[in-house]
Amino acid sequence: MEEILEGIKQAIKDEQQAQVHYQKLADKSDDPKVKGMFEQMRRDEEEHERILRSRYESLSKLYNNS
Repeated sequence: MEEILEGIKQAIKDEQQAQVHYQKLADKSDDPKVKGMFEQMRRDEEEHERILRSRYESLSKLYNNS
């Protein structure tokens, strides 16, 4: 179970890095449509991070209560 939890923690870090990456691309764009696309992609990654954190917490509780 610990390996699974570590995998989820790494996935959370990956999502955070993607958010930073997409925000940088949005900041560099002069085209409002392109900027909006990258901002939406950043928001999508934020949602992925939220889901992963929730699953991590649930699995962590299960593991610690065993």
